[in-house]
Amino acid sequence: MKIRPALTWLAVLPILSPALTFAQDSASPPAAPTPAAATPAVVPAQPPAPDDEKKTDLEMRMDRMGRAFRKLKKQVADPAQNTSSLLLVGKMQDALKESLEFTPEKAADLPDDQKAQFVEDFKAGIKGMQDTVAKLSDALTAGKNDEAVKIVADMDALEKKDHKEFRKPKKD
Repeated sequence: MKIRPALTWLAVLPILSPALTFAQDSASPPAAPTPAAATPAVVPAQPPAPDDEKKTDLEMRMDRMGRAFRKLKKQVADPAQNTSSLLLVGKMQDALKESLEFTPEKAADLPDDQKAQFVEDFKAGIKGMQDTVAKLSDALTAGKNDEAVKIVADMDALEKKDHKEFRKPKKD
């Protein structure tokens, strides 16, 4: 009959554990008091970040490429990180290849007679970026980091130009 008290404690323990945790937190030494001006009485709700909106398939690929590109810009000059840089270049190449399957949202806003040319220009821009990334890969493989830094700078300028041309303006 000694099992009953043990079973009772096993059943009650999950219910009491939050209360026990609170009691332990209350028993700990108090933190240094903060000035009243530093602690707001009410924290206003913040609007959702723009990233919370649903992204298109093309935006997801471009985000993946952008993350890899930002990391690459920081490390491309360092020959010791060429292996890592080549992995990032591979991610960029994959994202660019997948991007060719999609059409920018901005195309929907254009008149019908301009859509075909816009999509053609977009795909040509992606192919141009693929060629540039291939040159970057070759430079990194050959250990020519100075040349790779110049290619990355050219890619950065090309990205800004193409984003102005093909990206739909953000809603504010």
